[in-house]
Amino acid sequence: MAEKQQQDPAPLVSVLIPARNAANTLGETLSSLLAQSFTDFAVVLVDDASTDETREIAEHFAGHFPKGRFQILEGPGQGISNALNTGLAVIESPLVARLDADDLSESLRLERQVRIMNRNPDWQLCGTEVSVIDEAGQIIDQMECPKSSVEIRKRLFEKCCLYHPTIMFRRDAVLALGGYRPHFDGAEDYDLYLRLLEYGKIGALNERLVRYRLHPGQVTARSGRPYRMVADMALLCAVARLHDEEEPNFSEDTLANDVGQALRAELRERGFSHISPKVARHMAQRIKKSKARLEYLKGLLFIENAKARNYKEATKALLV
Repeated sequence: MAEKQQQDPAPLVSVLIPARNAANTLGETLSSLLAQSFTDFAVVLVDDASTDETREIAEHFAGHFPKGRFQILEGPGQGISNALNTGLAVIESPLVARLDADDLSESLRLERQVRIMNRNPDWQLCGTEVSVIDEAGQIIDQMECPKSSVEIRKRLFEKCCLYHPTIMFRRDAVLALGGYRPHFDGAEDYDLYLRLLEYGKIGALNERLVRYRLHPGQVTARSGRPYRMVADMALLCAVARLHDEEEPNFSEDTLANDVGQALRAELRERGFSHISPKVARHMAQRIKKSKARLEYLKGLLFIENAKARNYKEATKALLV
């Protein structure tokens, strides 16, 4: 009887890359992974309904990685969360590193993140700082992270302060939460971070280990910044969970049809008792930009701050 062939153990890290029409940048992204000092990793690339040469470029680079360490999956073409969940479903590595198909990992990135995750077993996720590059790959800026897990937690209850293409997370923790939630696309990373805070700590390396490319087509560059209102909804959900309240039921239809109106209705329902005055006022300003009516909401914001004797924020509420 022939002996059963033993399967190779899963690598310690899998790099998860969603790619849609990324032919112009994907080669440079994959080259940055070939230059990593840490070698016990695999690449899982989700070709999410590309119509350019993304697939061909990925297949070409697959031959440059060790056998069995480069996998190409067909994505459903239904948004980034569904693409990421497609990749997560096949990954067996205990650690997952995110990277976008137009960003670059510095050579020490995986090595540094693996080391810090091993030293901090209570960390469920680790981000890094970034160098900002333009479409031509030239460094034009840099972006920092909060300095400690305590500060990160505090900042996350104000806004998203980590950069999605930099993160490394524990696969089991993210799967236990159900992965990414598609109706928060545009702020799917922020929603994930807020849910992970209920599972353990989140940390960051204060090193610029990823080159983050700015270009006109990305979500955060779109006119009116609708992603910020989706992020506001993710924050409201987190605040509700924090206070053992039922999470608001934001559906994909709700967010697609009228983001501003949905957010306004939820804030009016809940009031501002659990949200910091500054964050609540910024939410109201974003609702105003969406052309939703604000008279009642402004009054509520003023009253809540006045009752708390927070007269500075009460005054600002009148100016929204």
